Amino acid sequence: MSKASSSNKKTKSGLVVKILADVRLWFFVNLLALWTLVGVNFATNVPASKWWPDTFAVATNLFAGGLVSFLFYFLVVYLPEDRKKAIIKANLLRMYRNIKEDILWAVIYASIKGGRKDFEPNGEMIKKLMSPAGFKDAFEHGREADEGFYAFENEMSSNTFEFRKIILNLHMLSKQIEFLLHNYSMQNQEAFDFFKRVELVLMQLQESGPGYDESKPLCRFIWEMYTGWNWVEGDTGEDRIQKMIGEL
Repeated sequence: MSKASSSNKKTKSGLVVKILADVRLWFFVNLLALWTLVGVNFATNVPASKWWPDTFAVATNLFAGGLVSFLFYFLVVYLPEDRKKAIIKANLLRMYRNIKEDILWAVIYASIKGGRKDFEPNGEMIKKLMSPAGFKDAFEHGREADEGFYAFENEMSSNTFEFRKIILNLHMLSKQIEFLLHNYSMQNQEAFDFFKRVELVLMQLQESGPGYDESKPLCRFIWEMYTGWNWVEGDTGEDRIQKMIGEL
């Protein structure tokens, strides 16, 4: 079975679970059942049966009680929890973008220190490099130490201001994801596993120091985050972390 097929199956399975776990679905199922019961009682000959009055009374009480319970749950539990999840998700998206921009500034200045003379740090450049295509176009070329992504990587070999700034931002990102994992109720196992992996990777990167070999995992993570490339799927052309946050 191909990876794409397996991924599609997981996506469909997750969608089905999400639908079945939606309290609104079961509320409307319960409401439809009550309407059907009342319709049968007034529009058919079934009520003439001896067993119907008791059955109708028990079923009506059951479905009516279910509606009251659903409404109570919806107002007291579901709506506040849904609002809380929406706030956490929106905050994480906003904070992730801010952290990503802050790291990008450090990448640009480190690249300039490393020998890049074609960079002019400004808002327009940040906007371009925030897209996977724009970042790859600016960094994937170059063979010399002061060209392409090499100019940035070489600056990570020592304890520069840019290196410390990137590590600090990764620490802040790990805290954001830690908060998400502890306060956001995830129904999707794949999403939980993904963010847990990201959290562990960030913890490892925070412990890595500057150096030619030591900084390679950090540089690889930066490349993957901005270009949308990863070892499993290859070049996806999109920010996987941002995508997974959006799909919460």
